[in-house]
Amino acid sequence: MPAKNNSQYSLRLNTYFDGKGRVFPLLSLIILAVFTPLAIKNLIVGEHALGALILIFVCAFIADANALIKGHALPIHEHIIATLAISCVALSLFTLGAGTIFWVFPVSIIISFAFPLATSILFNCALLLTATTYVFLNYDMADALRFFFAYLLTACSVHLLLKHIDALHTLLKEESSKDALTGALNRRQLNLFLKDALANKVHYHYDSTLIMIDVDHFKQINDVYGHAKGDEVLINLVSDIREQIRETDLLFRVGGEEFVVLLPNTDLKTAQKVAQKLRANIKSLALLDNQTITVSLGLCASADDLTQTKWMNCADKALYAAKQRGRDRVCQYNLHHNRIEDVAA
Repeated sequence: MPAKNNSQYSLRLNTYFDGKGRVFPLLSLIILAVFTPLAIKNLIVGEHALGALILIFVCAFIADANALIKGHALPIHEHIIATLAISCVALSLFTLGAGTIFWVFPVSIIISFAFPLATSILFNCALLLTATTYVFLNYDMADALRFFFAYLLTACSVHLLLKHIDALHTLLKEESSKDALTGALNRRQLNLFLKDALANKVHYHYDSTLIMIDVDHFKQINDVYGHAKGDEVLINLVSDIREQIRETDLLFRVGGEEFVVLLPNTDLKTAQKVAQKLRANIKSLALLDNQTITVSLGLCASADDLTQTKWMNCADKALYAAKQRGRDRVCQYNLHHNRIEDVAA
């Protein structure tokens, strides 16, 4: 699968929105509305260095935000943006005086929300060191200590809150991408990975193969043993399939007792062996009160002219043929000859 822009995903805010840059248009408007007038005001009153530095920060931020919105690589490293922000605060403190101390807190919070935990702690420490140095040089000891502990409490509280938000985000993302019963990936995730696999076939000529799996006579299992036992069979089935496939292979639940295994970078010949191994292994297991459970499987390899729908339909046709031809077997859809073939055990 093609590598994604790592810079995009090192930004905490962008990670929350799946790297789509959704939060940055509004943030860009806020940055423009707040900091551009400040830069102009400082240039007018003669604080040229500070005004220029704020303008550089605004331009750099807008350039990166625009790249994120369009899904492009960042033209300016995000750590440079954070360094510019801290430099603006530091220069404001040492040129304009105590009135600018309040900018420390919003900058600290923005840095905390923008970056992963370790990076935000690093930049917050730099900001704390800069601001504390100014405060201890210009305030009495009691006021300086109050500022120090107020800043420390703010930063720690924000980081604890964000740690909790990160945990909730991870849990929500996992629950939205997986089947609740079996833990296999869901249909929505299958569509995303099929799209990537077909793109890799077209652009990089990487083969991928779909294996569609259906539990034979599953309705009878539910009717005779109850749905709780049927659920148990599906859970154990998924556990076994995961043990038989590679870490890079992907397992999806697409129906009640129907599953799909996507084998990336795998040609049809190799997939045939995988499918027969899965079929034989599942048959040998005692998934239901020492009774044999069998599955039927349908294969289809990727091709340059395939769509997601056609690929799934071809694998489904092969699966249907396997069930029609007696179940407990593997069939494949031969795209070159537009026909369904049995796969020898």
